[in-house]
Amino acid sequence: MQMASISRWTLAYFGCALVALVLGLGLMVAGFGFPSDVIASPRTLIVVHLLAIGWLTLLMLGALFQFLPVLVGRELVGARWTPVALALIVGGLGLLLAGFAGLDGINGFSGDLLLLGGLVLIGGFVMAAAVLIMTLLRADSLPLPAGFVAVALMSMLVTALMGETLAGALTGLIGGDFSVAMVTHGVTLHAGLGLGGWLTLAAIGVSYRLVSMFLIAPERRGLLPRVVFGFAVVTLSAMCMALGPLVLTNGSSIEVLLVAAVAGLATVGCYLGDMVILFRSRRRQAVELHMKGAVGAFGMLALGAGLLGFALWAGSEAAIGAALYVLALGWLSGLGLAMLYKIVAFLTWLECFAPVMGRMPTPRVQDLVADGRAWLGFVLYFLSVLVVATALLLELHDVARAGLGVQLLAVVFLIGQFYRARRLADLPAQWQDQARPRLLLPARNHRRSFT
Repeated sequence: MQMASISRWTLAYFGCALVALVLGLGLMVAGFGFPSDVIASPRTLIVVHLLAIGWLTLLMLGALFQFLPVLVGRELVGARWTPVALALIVGGLGLLLAGFAGLDGINGFSGDLLLLGGLVLIGGFVMAAAVLIMTLLRADSLPLPAGFVAVALMSMLVTALMGETLAGALTGLIGGDFSVAMVTHGVTLHAGLGLGGWLTLAAIGVSYRLVSMFLIAPERRGLLPRVVFGFAVVTLSAMCMALGPLVLTNGSSIEVLLVAAVAGLATVGCYLGDMVILFRSRRRQAVELHMKGAVGAFGMLALGAGLLGFALWAGSEAAIGAALYVLALGWLSGLGLAMLYKIVAFLTWLECFAPVMGRMPTPRVQDLVADGRAWLGFVLYFLSVLVVATALLLELHDVARAGLGVQLLAVVFLIGQFYRARRLADLPAQWQDQARPRLLLPARNHRRSFT
């Protein structure tokens, strides 16, 4: 692994992301938004953007700020701008949610805040993307995982611009047939570019590196990873091509969207097959808890992709809702929580014990967590996802809310495990006198390389 330093703001991104996840799940459990309301309602849009931007996007950006330098063997360019990007994204998200609340008629909010929130969000996304893209450009060569990240970042920016256009249509700033077309056809592309383009491609790129690192397995090279990348590029290109008819004729191109759907399913199938090969090539035979959680997330990706294919074939709105839920809260969120379980302990170990290696006995990273207790959180999480998905398919909304309640409890439990790792609460007695790090930020001016 190439030399890299601890990103000072990664844990702050993770902290904000986890707060957004708890809020989003809490709103759904309370009957605010989906599944109690229809998918297109302003209340559902509040929950969707809280999870997509507040939880998944902040989680992904925090991970990229830490691990992209590892991928390319270069320091993060413009790292001082990462807290500014965080402030803009959090502030813009708050304005955006207030705008949706205004559209819903909630007193004290105005729908006009949608446009302002979108502009602030675009500023944050552009700043974060600039830091990451400049880091990529400084690299001597780009490994394939970095290629996924580069394509994902472009998708993030296109998604943000489409979102601002939709905000203009919803607030009446943009009128005419184009406004109707954006609301009718553009929402699907906006969701596809965000969930499938930005978040899933970034997750694939990061997971290629993290899974091989945590399993002590050779990095994937050869034909199959390139096939995954090729199908991913075809999928994203087809979705971008579908923007042409939308802008020029106020219509949709079914043929192009069909190509995107088929290429997307092929991407998922090849990627999952490559992950099986990666697991079989591991040198670490004992699979740790976070990797078992990752296996659960990969299963959710297969389930969600299959459900989405069925939903599009059958034209079932209930199946579409269930598929999107599984992909967002089963695949992406499950993988995120599984990786966080290891990453939080890993970064804490680097901060507290890497500086004294060779001068005193040090614990293992695994000593910072308690798998015997934490496994319950992952089991409850993935079981609740299956319960909620089944309830959504059968349109049993009360059952779905009950399942979401269990899912929320599982998330809170896992956050407790992250907190204990950060506070060194589960370390063996001989290291209990170690100074505790700050919760969300590493020590000032602390830079520690690792291999």
